[in-house]
Amino acid sequence: MRVNIIFVITIFTWAASLCSSYAIGQTEVTSNTNKQTYKSDYFERFNPQTARDLIDRLPGFTLQLGNARRGFGETAGNVLVNGARPSSKAGGVEEALGRIPANRVQQIDVIRGGAGTSEAAGQSVVANIILSASPSSGRWEGRLQHPADGRINAFVDFTLVRPLRTWQTSTQIEGSIDRRPLDGTRVSRDENGHLTVFQREKRPSASNTLTVSSEAQRPAFSGELRLTSRLSRRFGTVDTERQAFLARRPDETVDELFQLNLDQRLWNAEFGFDWTRGVENDWSIKILSLSSYNDRTDDQMTTTESPLNTFSSGSVFERQQRSFESVFRSTMARRGEHRLRPEIGAEVTYNRLDSSLSSQTEDSSGVITNVAIPAADVLVEELRSEVFAHLICTATKRLTMETGIAGELSAISVSGDAENKQTLAFAKPFAAIIYNMQPGVQMRIDGRRRVGQLSFADFAASASAADDRLLAGNPALGPDQTTRGSVSLDLRGGTGRALNIEFFHEWQDDILEQSLLPPDGSGLANAGSARLWGVTVDTSLPLTPLIPGGLMEVEADIRDSSFDDPITGDRRQISNTDSPSILVEFRQDLNQRRMAWGVSYRAALSGTFFFTDEESFNRDGERWSAFAETTRFFGAKTTLELSGIGSQNFLRERRFFDPDRGGVFAGSERIETNRGMFVNLTVSGQF
Repeated sequence: MRVNIIFVITIFTWAASLCSSYAIGQTEVTSNTNKQTYKSDYFERFNPQTARDLIDRLPGFTLQLGNARRGFGETAGNVLVNGARPSSKAGGVEEALGRIPANRVQQIDVIRGGAGTSEAAGQSVVANIILSASPSSGRWEGRLQHPADGRINAFVDFTLVRPLRTWQTSTQIEGSIDRRPLDGTRVSRDENGHLTVFQREKRPSASNTLTVSSEAQRPAFSGELRLTSRLSRRFGTVDTERQAFLARRPDETVDELFQLNLDQRLWNAEFGFDWTRGVENDWSIKILSLSSYNDRTDDQMTTTESPLNTFSSGSVFERQQRSFESVFRSTMARRGEHRLRPEIGAEVTYNRLDSSLSSQTEDSSGVITNVAIPAADVLVEELRSEVFAHLICTATKRLTMETGIAGELSAISVSGDAENKQTLAFAKPFAAIIYNMQPGVQMRIDGRRRVGQLSFADFAASASAADDRLLAGNPALGPDQTTRGSVSLDLRGGTGRALNIEFFHEWQDDILEQSLLPPDGSGLANAGSARLWGVTVDTSLPLTPLIPGGLMEVEADIRDSSFDDPITGDRRQISNTDSPSILVEFRQDLNQRRMAWGVSYRAALSGTFFFTDEESFNRDGERWSAFAETTRFFGAKTTLELSGIGSQNFLRERRFFDPDRGGVFAGSERIETNRGMFVNLTVSGQF
C-alpha cells in the first residue's frame, strides 16, 4: 500500500504545480465559481465522433456509469444531457452518449458542487452536455479487429438523428462479431505441494450482439415528452478444452481430456418515457416511467475422457432466468440561480425474477442421475416505494450546501423451492458542503447513507461447471447498507489543466459474502459489518510548450478494506476489493498534419474472492496499448490501435480447505492464461 500512497502524492504534487495558474485564457473555455464551460471548439483538435469521445477528453473528469442500486434515482452517473439524465437503465449513460454525434454538441458544462438535480446528487463533478438545435445529423463507424488467433472480429455502429413529423428522433444500430482466444495452464497440487494434475487449457470465446436503441422527443401537454426504446440480443459461447497429465509435467501422452461447452442467450427489451413541464418561478415537474424485460438462458455441458477417447463422466446444467422491472418516478424541483433550490419526489418500483436450474450427471456405464439442487426453481418479487426531498442552499458566493433524505419501504417475497417473505424499511440521509477556496479551487465534504441493490439471481441456485462449484440460493437475503464519508478537492486551470482527488471511507453493514447456509450448503448471505477506504485521482496535464500538442492523463483508484471473517475468525479484505486501478495515457495531437498518436498503460489489478471452502486470488496483468489516427483520407477518421502489446497475463490462484476455510489446507490450483495482442482498424465519420 505504501507504493500506492507515494504514487498518489506524486501525482497530486505534480498536478498541483502545473495548476498553479487559474486564469482561463482561452475563448473556448469559460468559467465561473461552480461551472466551467467547454465549447465545441475546445474538442476539435481531438476529432471526436460521439459525445462519449468528448466526455473522455474532459480535463480531470472520469465517466461514472452509475451503480447497480435500487430503482432509477440511485443508479445515477455523473453525466446529464440538457440538464436531465438519460431515461434508460439497460443501455445507460454510455449508450446514450454513443447515440449523440459529436457535431450535435454545442458545449459541455462541468458543474462542480451542487448539480441542481437528484439524478446526479452525490457526484462531486458533473458534466452537462448541451445539444444544439440542429435537426439532422448522423455518424457511422466500422471496426475490424485481428486477435492473436488470426480470426477477424467485426463491429459496426450507425446513428441517425432526424425530424420525423413533429418528433425529433435519434436511432442507433450496433452489431458485433467478437471472438477472444485464451490459452494457458492449470496446475493442481495436494496439501503437501506435490503435483497431482497438470492441464493445458484452451478457452476461446465468441459472441454475436445486435442492439437497436432509439429516442423521440417533441413538445406535448405544455411540456416536453421523450420516448426511449431498446431491443438487444446476445448469443455467446465458451468452448473449453483441457488436456490433463496426471502427477507429471506435459509430454506427448495425454491421460485425460476435459471439455466444457457453455452457450448463453440473452434478450433485453426496454421502453420508457419522461415528461417535463416548467411552471412558475423556475419550478418544473417531471414524470418518468421505465420498464424492462430480460430473458437469459445458460447451458453448460461437460464431458471427461479418461483414458483418452474413453468416456468417463459427463454433466449438463441448464438455467433459465426471466426478469421484469417497472419504475414510475415523479419529481418537482426548482432550477435557476435561486439561493434555495428544493426538490421533492416519489418512486415506485416492481421487480420480478423467475429462475430455474436443472442438472444431470452421467457415469461411464451410462447411468444418468438427476442432481438435487436447493432453491433450484424460485420466483422472487419485490414492490418498493420511496419518497425523497433534496435541498441545495447557496449560502454565500463561496459556500454551497446540499442536504436531503429518502425513505423507502420494500416487500420481498420468494416462492417455489424456497419460500420467504420480508418487509424492509430504510432511511437514507445525505449532506454535503461545497467551498470555493479561490478561483479554480473547490473542496467538497460529503456524507451519505446508501442501500445496495439485491441481485435476485442470488436468491436462486447457480452452478459453474468450469470451477466444479454449486451455490445454493438464499431466500432470506437483504440489501447491504453503506455510510460513506468523503473529502474531495477539484482544481481547474487554463488550457485544460485539471485535478480531481477524493479521499473516502465507507462503513458497510449486512455486507454480502459467501457463507455457510443451513443445512449443509453454501451461498451468498448477509455476513456482518466491514470498512472500506481509498483515494481516487483524475488529472489532465497539457505538456505544451514542452511537447507541442502533448497531453498526459492519469486515472487512479486505490482502495483497501477490513472485514472479520465469520468462518475463520480472522480479519481480511472484502471479496473482490480489486486494487490498484491505474491508467496512464499520453497523446500528441498534430493538427497541422491532421494526425495524432499516443500510448497508454494500465497497471496490474488484483484481488481475492472468498468462498466458504476456497480462497481465489485473481490478478489481471499490466497492459500496454498504442494508437495512431488521421483524417487525411476521404474526410473520415482512421485509427490504428495495438491493444495488449506483448500479450496480457491473467493469474488465478485457488487454495482449497476442508471442510471449509476454518479447516485444514487441502490443496491448490494455479491457473495462468494469456491473451495475445489485438490489432484494431477503425474508420468513422459524421454527416
